[in-house]
Amino acid sequence: MPITSFLNYLSLEKKYSKHTVTAYQNDLNSFQLFCNLEYGNENIATVNYAQIRNWIVSLVNSKITNRTINRKVSSLKSFYKFLQKTKQIEASPLVKHQALKVLKQVQVPFS
Repeated sequence: MPITSFLNYLSLEKKYSKHTVTAYQNDLNSFQLFCNLEYGNENIATVNYAQIRNWIVSLVNSKITNRTINRKVSSLKSFYKFLQKTKQIEASPLVKHQALKVLKQVQVPFS
C-alpha cells in the first residue's frame, strides 16, 4: 500500500517524529475516505486534480481554517512527491496547486 510505504519512509528515512507521522497519516486517511465515499476509489495514487479540488472545497465548506487545509494539502503534496520519487506515478496532480490565503492574526500585547 503506497500510504504505508510513505509513512515508513517518513519515520525511518526522514526520521520524522511519531506525532508528525500520525498527522500525515490522519490527513491521508481523511483524503482516502473522501475519495472512497465520493468516487468509490480507495487508491489515492490514481486521483486527478479535480477530485483533489473537490476535497479542498468540502474542507472549506466544513469551516476548517485555511491554515489547516493548507497543512492537509501539504501532506498530500508530499505523498505525491514520494510516489514520483519511487516511480509509482509520473506526475503529481498537485504540481500547480497554490495554497489558500491565510489571514495573519493580530498579536495583542499583554498589559
